[in-house]
Amino acid sequence: MEPVTQALLGAATAELVAGRALRGRALGWGAVVGMSPDLDVLLGGLHNGYGEWLYHRGTTHSLWFGFVLGPLLGWLLWRWRDGRTDASVTTLPAWIKLAIVALVTHPLLDGFTPYGTQLFAPFVRERFAWNGVAIVDPFYSIVLGAGVACAAIRTWPETRRRGALVAGLILSTGYLIAGLGISRWVENDLRDALAVAVRSQGGGAIERVRAYPTIFQPWLRSFVVRAPDAIFVGLHSWREAGCPAWQAHSRPAPSPMIRSLTSSWEGQLLNWFADGDTATFVHAEANGVNRIRIEDVRYGWASPNARGMWGLEARVDPSGQILGGVHRLTRVSFDSDDLARIGRLLLGELPAAGAGWQRPSNCSPISR
Repeated sequence: MEPVTQALLGAATAELVAGRALRGRALGWGAVVGMSPDLDVLLGGLHNGYGEWLYHRGTTHSLWFGFVLGPLLGWLLWRWRDGRTDASVTTLPAWIKLAIVALVTHPLLDGFTPYGTQLFAPFVRERFAWNGVAIVDPFYSIVLGAGVACAAIRTWPETRRRGALVAGLILSTGYLIAGLGISRWVENDLRDALAVAVRSQGGGAIERVRAYPTIFQPWLRSFVVRAPDAIFVGLHSWREAGCPAWQAHSRPAPSPMIRSLTSSWEGQLLNWFADGDTATFVHAEANGVNRIRIEDVRYGWASPNARGMWGLEARVDPSGQILGGVHRLTRVSFDSDDLARIGRLLLGELPAAGAGWQRPSNCSPISR
């Protein structure tokens, strides 16, 4: 999740395991250590910018990193802050516990988001994304932050401060688990709601359904439903269970031109990064050359036409030769109309009818 929430989680868990021994310092240092794994964003410029996909939430977010580097970091903090004091012997275990718990809980929280994290990097590059909350969720952050704020009130008795902190951790963790349940419920609802649409698009059965949390709130999920001949990208609102809105993107037939991009290093990296939730778009040009785009559609909710926010593009000749290299598509920018549209979505209003958007025939007209 974003750095402020990671700082809150680091502060909360550090205070819980080391607060008594460190006498008021665990909150601050836990926050700093809790944010530190995200320093891997400094590697984003490597490999012509592809380091952002490859290295962020990589090795610094693996579970072993906290257990192996945590004791060393804790020892360094102890040497710096307490090494020459009379309390040095008693505070060393507290510093080590602070560093370990702050480093380990960071990737576990990131695993609840759609972006995912590599819990066993660099040995195993599998991405774990449980899709419980978005990367920015004020409901989670406020509950956790309330517990941290109470723990910082030094005029309160220790038992009261500690009780408030534990309550904040329990309630915020419950919110994460509830998010997992919501996504599973949405996925089951989508299987029923899109069954007819999948058959009408060319037949076959639904191959995979994924529901993704969207930012700032828990009631709107985006989704990607894969079928043999199409990919359905859309939105599901609690306000209208069983009545999602979507756009269907045809899946082009395999060809040497498409395989030349999907099998490239960049194409394989994007497919791994997006956990297979990509869509391919082919645009014919002169002399048999095609312009091929592969887009990560997990965040299609932010697009008026349910397209990806980033991806790859290449021009390919009929023999499958890539002309001019593979180009990375960067994040889209938003104007005032886009922000107004996104604001309506976050309030639970599905996209307006038309412009490619569809919904089950037994549902009422889509809201504006």
